Amino acid sequence: MKNKIINFFISLSLGLGTVFLLSPLALNWWIHGDYNRYLWIINGPYPYSDFGGATFQLAMYVELFLLGVILIVVSLICRKFQNKSGEKL
Repeated sequence: MKNKIINFFISLSLGLGTVFLLSPLALNWWIHGDYNRYLWIINGPYPYSDFGGATFQLAMYVELFLLGVILIVVSLICRKFQNKSGEKL
């Protein structure tokens, strides 16, 4: 039972890492996909109003990308240690 729970969280972090790794592309499309949507977004409340600035967008893209990389690396390291300890996957 313990092994199944550990496998679940390792797989969950790998999946979330992949989603976060690809989310800057989706966020960029959502903001810049249509001019009218862009105007609607930047006229909204915080944090949407800051999406008009390049530094805020860059910070969001880098943070999402790094979070994805960290989650993937952590899940792969955990899986490696789990395999070395002799537990079955």
